[in-house]
Amino acid sequence: MRFVSLALALGLVAPSKSSARVRADRTVDPLEPASEKQSRRRGPRLGPERRTGLLEYAPLRSPCGRHLVEVDAGAIFVDGKRIHPSTGTVQVLAAPTWRHDGKALAWLERGSGETRLVVIPEMFHPTEVIVWPLPSALGHDQAHWAGDNRIVVGPELMNPRAVASWK
Repeated sequence: MRFVSLALALGLVAPSKSSARVRADRTVDPLEPASEKQSRRRGPRLGPERRTGLLEYAPLRSPCGRHLVEVDAGAIFVDGKRIHPSTGTVQVLAAPTWRHDGKALAWLERGSGETRLVVIPEMFHPTEVIVWPLPSALGHDQAHWAGDNRIVVGPELMNPRAVASWK
């Protein structure tokens, strides 16, 4: 009796392989050309907002928690929308930096043979971008916020090599 109940218990826990369905193994012949059919679900269309998924820096959420900045293959995206550059790509030299209130963004980039400080002074108008050319020697430094309208470029906030401000 114990053997029968043990066999029934094992049958409930581990069903036999005979009840499992066997699927036909469909392997694609590597010498056969790929199908030229276009699937119904196309990938993203090519255009200025194309994403590669190859992030240069970890996504960074703003201090207020409302915005997310990502650097994807030489383009800056905020909340999934490309904000800089409008066409082409740049080399972002350091991760973008949010202002303390999360309403402005700054970073260092290299493009067209020059090093630049780029600031988006208001997230409400991300198309308004302020760009300052910098000496190429500052390419290894970082942008630090020193106020609402002031950026310090250097290895540390208290060790400035360049300062930018605007009204």
